[in-house]
Amino acid sequence: MSNHPFKHMFEKALKDSSEDENLVLEEAERLLKKGYSAEEIHGVLNHLHNSLIQDRDVEILAEATDEFSRHLKD
Repeated sequence: MSNHPFKHMFEKALKDSSEDENLVLEEAERLLKKGYSAEEIHGVLNHLHNSLIQDRDVEILAEATDEFSRHLKD
C-alpha cells in the first residue's frame, strides 16, 4: 500500500491542512464522489494514520479516518 496513488494525494493534502481545515478529509470525500470504494479509501487513510509520527499529522489523519468511516458499510 506504500505506493497507492491515494496515499500520495493524502500526503499532499496533509501537508496543506491546518487545525481548522482538514484537507485530507476533503480529498477522501472527493474520491468517494468520483466512485472509489469507501473501504479502499478508508484503508489507505488508516494505513497512513498508523505510519505517522508527528502529533499534528496524527491528529489530522485520526479526524479524517474517523469522520470518513461513516461511509463504510456495517
